[in-house]
Amino acid sequence: MARPLRIVVIAILGFLLSTLVNFAFNTENTLGLDTLFKIRGPQTPPDDVVIVAMDETSESALGVGQDLTRWRHLHAGLIRQLQKQAASFIVFDLQFIRPQPSEDQELAATMRAAGNVLVVECVQKFRHGDQDFYGREECSDSNSRPAISREGDTNIQLPEQLVGMRKVLPTSAIADAALDSAPFYLISDASNSSVREVWTFSDALAESPSLPTLLWFYYLQHSGAIPDQGKPLSAGLTAQRRACQSNSTISVSNAVSERQINEVLCEGDSRYLNYYGPPRTLRMESYTDVYEGKVGDLQGKVIFVGRANRQFSPGKSDFFQTPYSDSRTGKMAGVEIMATQFANLLEDSFIEIPAPGWITSSLFGLLIAILLVGFAGWPGIALSLVFALAYASSTVWLFGQRHWWLPVAGPLLIQLPLSWLLSLAWSRYDLMRERARMLAFVRRVFPQWVGMLPATPGQWTENVNVGSANTERDVSGLCLATDIEGYTTIAAQHSPREMWALLNTYYQVLGHPVVSHDGVIADVTGDAMMAVWFDAPATQQRRAACLAALEMATAVASFNLSSSQEPLATRIGLHEGDLTLGSLDAGTSSHYRAIGDTVNIASRIQGVNKYLGTRILASHSIAADLDDIESRPVGKFRVVGRVEPVKLVEIIGVKHGDNAKPNEMHHLFADGLAAFQQGQWTDAARLFHAALARDANDGPSRFYLRKTLECSEMQALEWDGVVVLDGK
Repeated sequence: MARPLRIVVIAILGFLLSTLVNFAFNTENTLGLDTLFKIRGPQTPPDDVVIVAMDETSESALGVGQDLTRWRHLHAGLIRQLQKQAASFIVFDLQFIRPQPSEDQELAATMRAAGNVLVVECVQKFRHGDQDFYGREECSDSNSRPAISREGDTNIQLPEQLVGMRKVLPTSAIADAALDSAPFYLISDASNSSVREVWTFSDALAESPSLPTLLWFYYLQHSGAIPDQGKPLSAGLTAQRRACQSNSTISVSNAVSERQINEVLCEGDSRYLNYYGPPRTLRMESYTDVYEGKVGDLQGKVIFVGRANRQFSPGKSDFFQTPYSDSRTGKMAGVEIMATQFANLLEDSFIEIPAPGWITSSLFGLLIAILLVGFAGWPGIALSLVFALAYASSTVWLFGQRHWWLPVAGPLLIQLPLSWLLSLAWSRYDLMRERARMLAFVRRVFPQWVGMLPATPGQWTENVNVGSANTERDVSGLCLATDIEGYTTIAAQHSPREMWALLNTYYQVLGHPVVSHDGVIADVTGDAMMAVWFDAPATQQRRAACLAALEMATAVASFNLSSSQEPLATRIGLHEGDLTLGSLDAGTSSHYRAIGDTVNIASRIQGVNKYLGTRILASHSIAADLDDIESRPVGKFRVVGRVEPVKLVEIIGVKHGDNAKPNEMHHLFADGLAAFQQGQWTDAARLFHAALARDANDGPSRFYLRKTLECSEMQALEWDGVVVLDGK
């Protein structure tokens, strides 16, 4: 499989599995976000936020117990104490739903006099009309009444699909006396899952702002950051939310950014809370101490009043899991979550998702896949691990410094290991393919070694099937023979060590084109190399051998230019026919060779280059049907040791397109060769002269001109057009 396709497959599979696991188990929240909070640790909350806790100490000291309605006669005194301290705002996270006439009048009068008290509105989520109510504290305990009226038989169950939410307002006396009121609904209240998101506006409740959002806008008005929007502000914010025209209706000072106001009013209805730490991280004062005037330093503070235990007390209601919750810290009170949301608004420090999670996960998986495919095996795994650690470190840093939440659990726990497995599986697959290729090569060239190869890597057996393989094999193939011109003279000028170093580099240059074109180097002796092609269609073998020969000539020319030693002029000959591949035993050693007349003729053809001044010669059949290989006939030769003449062609190069211009010199030479073979010496000499006029360095024209002049001076009794060579 191609590398780009492997990269895409690894990236897509990792992303899909990560997405499915996150969808099924919410891993990015439970493992990702919660872990980031714990790694970052607690942070310092703003000083302006204080919680007055209706805690265990206050319950005992004031004799009110856990029934929240028994505290109501105390709230007026608490408000008066906070007014003496000049608190900025007082927020009651208490639902004043059940009327208490004997106490409500005093409390309402105190609230009205203070002018800075906000109260929470009860939110109920219901199903089946009068069943399955969900709400905080007395909101659910005291108001389980039908949400809709039913006609006819009241025993008929309402459909399951009837699901809704509603607000239950405080008593009219309290609601009228308070500065304003708004709902505060916790998404996961009364459940075991952690509270991570809170509403800024509740679209399901007619675009109502949540109480922390409402308080924040009152705070901005009080500090002069925004102009007075009129009262009650909750109705005005709802109208602006519906119109979403904050840019034209609210002007801001430098104390708060217009961007933040626009985001709160117009962009989404929930935000991820940036918790400052476990329960009781925010400043918390006991209700009793504040009521009795024992607490100072509350001037300008925003006070949240509500139930909040000082000690972990399991089983109590209105306490919720957070990312910091554990068996030691316990759950967090609802009033602390409300105060945390207001503090986040105050500091503009909500947890933000800078880009959709699927984009980040996709890019992570893609980069991991590129590393694993580009650096196969353990190097790729090591590099991907380094990248994953860098990504994890960046994620932790961005979370701590910028409050940015990037996916962690999916990329590191799912995508990375899966990518490793896929990469190793492909490496194993590539190894098995390479082994199969090597085994096929050994079967072709070294069949006597096949019995030693294992069924799987790592299981070498030296004695299995050793005797079952043939020691020789007859094939129809193609031989390529090379030789270095003037090698004896060059060797005489250097030490054996110097020649070894020179030839070692030379044969690496010479052998690469053979291997790259699926050839096999059968023998290297001194200055000569023999390569063979077999077990492939004839046309494919011929093309591969010609291309290898051309690349060898180019590679040797480059090698000679870069070498400080004498140039190694290489001659190449090609011939095809029957051969025998086999092992030749010499004493105690065995040598595998290509044997046969085809090998000898290829070597003789290579030698003809010396006479013609050429570099690559081949028997005529090799280039006969290769349209993309440029060649030219150079005559018929009777080489040493062979009676039958060999018709040869020079391999010139690779053709580039069908519109290549004809070589005029080659045409003149071809006509001269035809005249020479017919014994027309005068015409042949004239044509060879004309060819040399076009290219004075053309070796075949120069050879045949000299041969023509020799023949014209001899009176041959019989002429067959064959050139006889007496030397190799």
